[in-house]
Amino acid sequence: MKRRNYYIVLLLSLVTAFTACKEYEPDLFDGSANGAYFDYEYAADFDRSINFAEYLIGNPDTVTVTFKVKLLGYLTDDSRTLSVKTKTIEGYELPDITIDNVVFANKEFEKEIVVKVRRPDVEDVVYGVCIYLDGSGDIGTGINGKDAVNLFVTESYEKPLMWQESVETYLGEWNREKHRFLAELMGDNHYLNGVYDGNGNYRQEQLLNLNVSAVNALLASEPVEPIIVDLPILVAGLYPDYQAPFFWKDCEQYLGAFRAKNFCRFTTMMGGSNTRDIIAMFASSEAVELMKKESGNFHKSDVLDMLNAYYDYALMGYPISEYRNLFWVELRSDINYDVRIPFWWEDPNGLGTAAIVKKYFGEYDKETGGEKYKFILDTMMKEDGAENFITESIFPFIYDKENDTFAWDKSPFGTKQLSGEERLKECYRVVKAANKKRPPSRRFDIPDVDID
Repeated sequence: MKRRNYYIVLLLSLVTAFTACKEYEPDLFDGSANGAYFDYEYAADFDRSINFAEYLIGNPDTVTVTFKVKLLGYLTDDSRTLSVKTKTIEGYELPDITIDNVVFANKEFEKEIVVKVRRPDVEDVVYGVCIYLDGSGDIGTGINGKDAVNLFVTESYEKPLMWQESVETYLGEWNREKHRFLAELMGDNHYLNGVYDGNGNYRQEQLLNLNVSAVNALLASEPVEPIIVDLPILVAGLYPDYQAPFFWKDCEQYLGAFRAKNFCRFTTMMGGSNTRDIIAMFASSEAVELMKKESGNFHKSDVLDMLNAYYDYALMGYPISEYRNLFWVELRSDINYDVRIPFWWEDPNGLGTAAIVKKYFGEYDKETGGEKYKFILDTMMKEDGAENFITESIFPFIYDKENDTFAWDKSPFGTKQLSGEERLKECYRVVKAANKKRPPSRRFDIPDVDID
């Protein structure tokens, strides 16, 4: 083997014999040296552990581990093969590994030994193997005590330290199945990173989003097998952005179109609390009977939420034509709704719309809980058809935020497709005529207005 005057190392200060974190000066080597050693300084670096529980994304069958090796002596023009072998460690079964051939090309003096480790067949068992340089190839061993490393392999799951009481509010108690599911769902083996800020306070938004994403994923479609992950269904007060579960289509006739608030509310009524049990609960005969009983109450709540939302939409300057896409509930004649005064009737900004509304419909009757307004809603709902009626179209104004004033909404509404002031007058005609049909003692105070 031809040698050149290229020294890799003339004098070494490396570890020849060591204990944990303690260094020793090695023997000195001359130009005749021809060996290799694991290029680490401390004892702890010679023990490597792989836990497949930390490699959940994609559920890999193998994980690659590398070990640094370095040559002693002169570089050569020839390629040389390093012999790497394995042996047992007392007290441990051997893991399933393969080691790639290690070949030093000319002038190369450092490489990585690539070890492919297969996932263990049995969980919670630690496997171990010693990987050593035996010196039987083209390259001998270089430094006593630096010719071997130990590799330990397991798949062992433990509750993360971050999984504290505050986390359990959103994710429930920790278990392996839930841990695996969340890691794969989020595409992150360490999905809890960032849950706490630098002061030890948990980030509610992050935990809420994690819960919502997981619940939506679990309940998006009917599972082939029973769901075993028991994530909490959070109370409506936290405003979770849940999406309709696959079984909600069977609930719509009783509980209406899906709303997260109603989903959480009914879940609570059923005594349910998690994704594992909720499917069976909603499918039970007890749930159906409760849905029938509570149907009216849920609808009342939805309508009041809609009226509150419309008040806000008016203040935001939305045209009424957009209201239906944002939030819409069909009115029912058999329900005695709870209502609130419309934005334009109350006119909190003093835009002048209250005077116009009162000209046609008089004062809002707060004392009776808005019975006059309920009558107006019911009358116009029957006139327009429940499937087409938008409550706010009775008062077709729009807020001009830039100029802090109002304008007539130009969107057409009702059977006659009228807009603006003409729509208001048409609503007045219909309501006035319906009011006259009531017994005198039950008529509402609606002014007489000449609208011709």
